[in-house]
Amino acid sequence: METREFFLFDTVNTVTAPVLTDKTMAAVTKASKRYEKLFSRFDEEGELYRVNHAKGRAVDVDPELASFIGTALDYCAASGGLFDITMGAVTRLWDFKRGRVPDESDVRKALCHVDWRGVRVGQASVQLDDPSACLELGGIAKGYIADRVLDVLGAQGVEHAIVNLGGNVAVRGGRPDGSPWQVGLRQPLASRDMPLMQSFAVVGMTSGSVVTSGIYERAFERGGRSYHHILDPRTGFPAQTDVVSATVISDTSLDGDGYSTTLILMGVDRALSFSLEHPELEVVLVDDRGQVLATPGVGEQIPFRLTAGQ
Repeated sequence: METREFFLFDTVNTVTAPVLTDKTMAAVTKASKRYEKLFSRFDEEGELYRVNHAKGRAVDVDPELASFIGTALDYCAASGGLFDITMGAVTRLWDFKRGRVPDESDVRKALCHVDWRGVRVGQASVQLDDPSACLELGGIAKGYIADRVLDVLGAQGVEHAIVNLGGNVAVRGGRPDGSPWQVGLRQPLASRDMPLMQSFAVVGMTSGSVVTSGIYERAFERGGRSYHHILDPRTGFPAQTDVVSATVISDTSLDGDGYSTTLILMGVDRALSFSLEHPELEVVLVDDRGQVLATPGVGEQIPFRLTAGQ
């Protein structure tokens, strides 16, 4: 097996397959760079930037961007608004790299511009009803991109592959010997506290995706209080939840990205109920007591509680 790395989306990404040629990796990085630009709200030359600064006017965009935004709105609807792609008005107030906490009054004002129902999508156009709204696609983009990277690999003749975009894992074709890929579920600890990646369970799969969201990775402390990056669209502040991490096992990485953060915002009880209502998903939750809860399809593979050294 061969593994290649590339840095995009502010993270290290890997592709593993029996053979990876320079031509294949060039196709992967070219597609990934295109998507990074297409979905970025920071790129002043990008289409999403133009949408966010159009002051409510309709903007002509790449049909793929319009289609993706329309799909993202479906996840907003399915979550009852707990996942909201107009959270950009709030997220731009926070700085998790420098540990900046915004003023509560600024957050309240920004929340007035958060409402996914005010996004209008045409075949090749996007319009925001609220001139001060701001689309933020970072909560779902990597899932879509991971699926597309698998498509690029397939077009290059790669039938067996595993893609890891900073924790969004997507696999296809199983291993060449016919066995499933083994995907670890990471301990809910920040990378700085876990120099070597540690897993508390391993899931075997031939094709599909494993995506984990958690409150432990992008976080900082100020005034004795911990702030994590999963913001609640109802408050504009980090979610108050008993879910430490949520893993979604699904056919597509898009589903994993679209639902994993939502499950954290829901809390354990509602997240489990939601998961059972969506049989296309398998879910593993770790709560704030270290208890592990899983849907029946993966439950037998998962320990019930995390213990030191696992």
